Amino acid sequence: MAVQNRISVSFNDEEYAVLERLSSHTHKSKAELIRLIVEEYLRDNPDRFRLETSLGINRKANILLPKKTQ
Repeated sequence: MAVQNRISVSFNDEEYAVLERLSSHTHKSKAELIRLIVEEYLRDNPDRFRLETSLGINRKANILLPKKTQ
């Protein structure tokens, strides 16, 4: 089965060793951990990659991640 959404991520040896230990400890694949880390970071820091504009817009909703229904 072909995967459409694929990305390549590079780590130095030290970072890879940390990811390897975390993967072993949590019994999750490295890909799952990276997805989780990115999702949590974007959820907690929604304005991190937004450029400053002269409009001064402050968003009340996080448009980066889909809303989760409960």
